[in-house]
Amino acid sequence: MRFRPDRRTLLLGAAGMALASKIGAAPPALSVPQIDELSLTILDDKETFGPFLPDQDRAGLAIRYAGNGGGPGESEMKKRALTGEFGLSIVAASRLGDTHRKVLVDFGYSPEVLANNMALLGIDPSTIDAAVLSHGHLDHYGGFPALAGSERKRGRDLPLYVGGEETFCDRVAMIGNPPLRMGALDRVALAKSGFEVRIAPQPSLVADHAFSTGLIPLETFERAAIPTRMRSGIGCRRDLLSAAKRDLTELADDGEHELATCFLLRGRGLVIIASCSHRGVLNSIRQAQAISGEKRVFMVIGGFHLVRPRTEAEALRTVAEFAAINPEYIVPMHCTGETFVNEALRVMPAKIVRPYVGMRLSMV
Repeated sequence: MRFRPDRRTLLLGAAGMALASKIGAAPPALSVPQIDELSLTILDDKETFGPFLPDQDRAGLAIRYAGNGGGPGESEMKKRALTGEFGLSIVAASRLGDTHRKVLVDFGYSPEVLANNMALLGIDPSTIDAAVLSHGHLDHYGGFPALAGSERKRGRDLPLYVGGEETFCDRVAMIGNPPLRMGALDRVALAKSGFEVRIAPQPSLVADHAFSTGLIPLETFERAAIPTRMRSGIGCRRDLLSAAKRDLTELADDGEHELATCFLLRGRGLVIIASCSHRGVLNSIRQAQAISGEKRVFMVIGGFHLVRPRTEAEALRTVAEFAAINPEYIVPMHCTGETFVNEALRVMPAKIVRPYVGMRLSMV
């Protein structure tokens, strides 16, 4: 299989560019389903811990920790351990009536870690119904080869939703001296690994139960803050980039293609998987609210990117804005940063859930 954009994909890309140019415009209408149950399992993050943490039952939320090398509830210590790294991957298992779905959000940094953790947690890659890649950074896409071959057992390629052609552009990380080349997501390798790429810059249903935000407008005080530069035409097709970017050799990354993945939980409100929040976690929340028509926020989970190039002042202001939104739970992962975590624990300690690899968060 090789990725060849069809007319529908090209039209979606053009629609996404038009949407991105209308900052603050209402998102396209989408009939968002209300699911009955949702369970999130953290497959990849930077922290591993579990054996000494007691499971918790909170209002509407059961927290089960993984320890001793295996998943929650294991009775025997495994011979190898769950592994953490600076990456992010979450699998969401949902129920709506008699239908069950699994959606994988991001792939973490390395296939070795993703494969190890999925095996120890008893997650069969062939049972995943769809995947979403939030954006084109290595610590979110690097683990995708761990699912290679699962399509044969599944009987079909795995739909993979991305926000735009920018997902595939080569990037340079603005850290180190000289800056480090991050590289590009290889769409040919994706196809060989059994993925069917769906470029979806507009809000979209994912596996019938979830929805993606589509491109996220900058509506709050938050700025696009991304420590990478994008190299147009390397890895990605120039003709599918926006007119303002296709003729440039290299430009500051604005994360225009970034997506958040969301669920609407019946009787509870929105569950928003923000992944990295380069477009702003508050902007992601607003977009999810606008798409679904639901104002209540039950949980926000993921990286909020309140580290450089964002400032401590921005992190503190984000905590204050979260307090005003008043979600039931906040799970700050990955690139959130300790300034936000420490302030959030001070301001609203009962809402914060510290994440660890293998943790399962079950909501009804």
